[in-house]
Amino acid sequence: MSSQRGWPTSPAGLAGLALAAAAVVALPTPLDGQMMSRRATTIAAILKYPAFFHDKAITLVGSPVMVAAGELTGLATEPPRQFIIAPRTGRVPTRPVELRGRLLDIGRFASDDSRLGPLDLLRVVKAAAPDDRWPAREQLFVLTGATWTETEEQPIPTMRNIALRPEAFDGKTVVLRGRFRGRNLLGDLPAWPRQSEWDFVLQTADAAVWVVGKRPRGDGFDLTTTSRAHTGRWLEVTGRVEIVDDLPLIVADQLRTAEPQDEVEEPDVAPPPPLPAPDVVFTAPAQDETGISPDAVIQVQFSRPLLPESLKENIRVRYAEGVGDSLPEWTVTYRPGPVAAEIRFATPLASGVGVIVELTDGIQATDGMGLVPMTLRFTTSGAPR
Repeated sequence: MSSQRGWPTSPAGLAGLALAAAAVVALPTPLDGQMMSRRATTIAAILKYPAFFHDKAITLVGSPVMVAAGELTGLATEPPRQFIIAPRTGRVPTRPVELRGRLLDIGRFASDDSRLGPLDLLRVVKAAAPDDRWPAREQLFVLTGATWTETEEQPIPTMRNIALRPEAFDGKTVVLRGRFRGRNLLGDLPAWPRQSEWDFVLQTADAAVWVVGKRPRGDGFDLTTTSRAHTGRWLEVTGRVEIVDDLPLIVADQLRTAEPQDEVEEPDVAPPPPLPAPDVVFTAPAQDETGISPDAVIQVQFSRPLLPESLKENIRVRYAEGVGDSLPEWTVTYRPGPVAAEIRFATPLASGVGVIVELTDGIQATDGMGLVPMTLRFTTSGAPR
């Protein structure tokens, strides 16, 4: 254990903590814990609407290249922006592929955000930004837990292919079927083209496009773009593909109702391996340290986030054998930012005595896995009373 006081906060310091945790793949939930559905999109759309795509599961087509002096793989972007691919396993091929993963705009996190350590991203950040400056928003994008499949050489005009490679269909007439989603009432797309009040989103599986040019009504249907009650109806749209503000849209010539169709499901991805058991990565005082002030605050930092309610009943503090003084009352406070616990005493500890702090496996990470048990010992300053 380090005897350094305070929490490591620099990217370089935190990288050491990150390497202590196993790298994991993109999880089925974003970092705020909400459920997440995948979205087919393009690198151009991501760069145009970074706030929308941040912390979302995405699919895109691209040709990876070596970046960061050959240390990393990414997609070509105009400086100062960088797009890094952090693979789940293996080496990303440098040929056209369909990529899947969770997209993170690293500048939207603080350098000491505890959520980045278990994803092993701080190593990536350090390689991409060697001057140790934490990237600003919209400068460094990382596709985490990335997997890939081969692309179609001549894609057919499905909604998914149009969402992934709109330039291949620009100006062509297509026929698409999908669910009516009103004026983006379910948040499928990042922006409204504002061609008219009747613009609406058509969606199926992980893809969505805007439809413009015709009011959504016809034989047997009259839908309102601002009513959720009308979403879910299946429509067939015939129209011309255009790209507006880096998003594909269909300029409709014909609309009609359609029967729900089977949607192409993405191949199942193996679930991520379990994270390692949380453990203690830093303490102050350090293990077996002497001369500690009796009014010191005990600080313990962990490898990954914990359930705060599991701390108090699973921490035991006592004096070493032979000490007759009574231990002061104490409280424990969990600090989610540095993933740390602070133990404070109501009155100073006895002078010149050994103190023992036991952390048991009843302390749990947010996924319920118990802590690797640890016992911290130190000695206070001053002559024994």
